Amino acid sequence: MNVVIHPDTPKVAPAIRTTGIFLLGLLALGGVISIIIRLFEGMGVTNLTSNVAWGMWVVFYIYCIGLSAGSFLLSTVVYVFGMERFEKMGRMALISALLALAGGLIFVWIDLGHPFRFWKVFFNWQVSSVLAWEAALYIGYVAIILAELFLLMRRDLVGLRNETTGWRKRLYTVLAAGHKIEGDGKEQAERSRHTIKMLGIIGIPVAVGVHGGTGALFAVVAAKPEWFSGLFPIIFLVSALLSGAGLMLFLYAWFGRRDNEYSGIVDGLRVFVIAFIAVDALLFLSDLLVNLYAGIPDQVAVWHEIAFGEYWYVFWFGQILLAWTVPLFLSVFGPTKRSALWLGIAGISVVMGILAVRLNLVIPAYLFPQLPGLDVALPDTRSAYSYFPSLLEWISSIGIAALLTLVFIAAWNLLPIYRREPDHEPVKGESI
Repeated sequence: MNVVIHPDTPKVAPAIRTTGIFLLGLLALGGVISIIIRLFEGMGVTNLTSNVAWGMWVVFYIYCIGLSAGSFLLSTVVYVFGMERFEKMGRMALISALLALAGGLIFVWIDLGHPFRFWKVFFNWQVSSVLAWEAALYIGYVAIILAELFLLMRRDLVGLRNETTGWRKRLYTVLAAGHKIEGDGKEQAERSRHTIKMLGIIGIPVAVGVHGGTGALFAVVAAKPEWFSGLFPIIFLVSALLSGAGLMLFLYAWFGRRDNEYSGIVDGLRVFVIAFIAVDALLFLSDLLVNLYAGIPDQVAVWHEIAFGEYWYVFWFGQILLAWTVPLFLSVFGPTKRSALWLGIAGISVVMGILAVRLNLVIPAYLFPQLPGLDVALPDTRSAYSYFPSLLEWISSIGIAALLTLVFIAAWNLLPIYRREPDHEPVKGESI
């Protein structure tokens, strides 16, 4: 039986909304400026060393790719598996998937030593390279998302094109790409639904490959015992689903259209979050207990660093508390599981907590030398086995996140996030 959700989220005053947009703009501008500095100054602006080659930008890369894959896979419950109760979430999930992927690609691009040589991975393709396969999957993945969004929105874009004037009319004219509605449009809509389902079916293994392949980039590194596991790609996928479900729960609980279907959608997303937390925690405990039982010194040392090292709070407060405990409690506790306000907080808690999960996946594995004493034999700071992000890394990462948020807000307000009904009137929750 579905839980009835009370839409008790607070109203945001226009002045607060405007101030928030302005602050996001400042952060985004700082991010753009920091990226330009990085492109001119090189990787010397980071605190990476020859022994710590991956840092905050790679953390955000795998985080964004996971958020994208999780959001896309959630959209397939509508368009592939026919769970029509979630239909109003579908477009939102696809737009989130597209923007999160864009963010991930920006992060990995600026992390490249020579970012303007990225095209070589496509023209010097190596069959045995996991990264080469990843690059190919990205192209297919973007094409599938864009095709699905166009097929889902084109009828509504035509309506907006005919109803608006000025720059909005020009925008919708471009986005509609010359589409015309034939007759009552029912036959076209049926063909579109069939095509979207086929694209979704193809997109499932592609999305799994996109993020499972990201996990494989780590899993095949035999020199890092913490990563070298066949379970790693699966862990990546499950945490991706969890982050995607958390993002959708936050967005729909706080900003979704308040109609008769609202409660069912939010409650369904709540159940998804609970299920994915359970599976994610199970995989984590399985990996942890096996490593500790095996007693391999390198693996034990990494786990000890994660739980009790200098940045222990990332694990206990970020991963354990924000990613699992808080959202699980809010999603199952009687008063909070019926509140859109608290369920939205549960969703954003997951989104923030999974970032801590990614930090613990990437950085601790680099803090231990492959040979005992190597960190003492090479005392130069450029060869250090320690890492904390530089100021520019912080500014660029926060700035990119702010820029993506601004683009999402623009998409939310300009694009038909929900299917437009005849004589449709705006409903509370349709702006952000």
